[in-house]
Amino acid sequence: MSSEHNGLILGIDPGLAGTGFALLSGSNLVLSCSTLVTGPGRDGARLLAITNHLRGLLAEHPPSEASLEELFMGRNATSAIGVAQARGAILAVLEECGVPVYEYKPSQVKMVLTGYGNADKAQIARMLGAQVKVPEGRVDAHAMDAIAIAVCHARSRKMSRAAL
Repeated sequence: MSSEHNGLILGIDPGLAGTGFALLSGSNLVLSCSTLVTGPGRDGARLLAITNHLRGLLAEHPPSEASLEELFMGRNATSAIGVAQARGAILAVLEECGVPVYEYKPSQVKMVLTGYGNADKAQIARMLGAQVKVPEGRVDAHAMDAIAIAVCHARSRKMSRAAL
């Protein structure tokens, strides 16, 4: 289902309660971004909502590649488990659809976007606002993270190709 030559990158900020999605064209044009919020309830139903939403996005705009943030183990183990479940479901759908996946550590995303691996969310949002054309309207934190991950991948891919 992936479209190898269209250059579209799907950035995903996985989470069980909220999963951010962003579709990037080139290295600075966000075609769309959204957050799927799942309410409290059975994890299986929440994961099914995430995978169904992702399948719909992939059918509408097949990306060449997808990028995700690597799992980060913070202080909240319960939250990390939900993120891990969402990541697993997302990775399975991307694999099923033949979309190559690239993963980045949070510090890598921050470094590529701001030049500082410990940048906070406000710094990242300011840099994205100055460097990327984002659709009009309010963009929440999950969608902003998905944009950041997609931009990180676009720039990392560009740099790796230039090194060849």
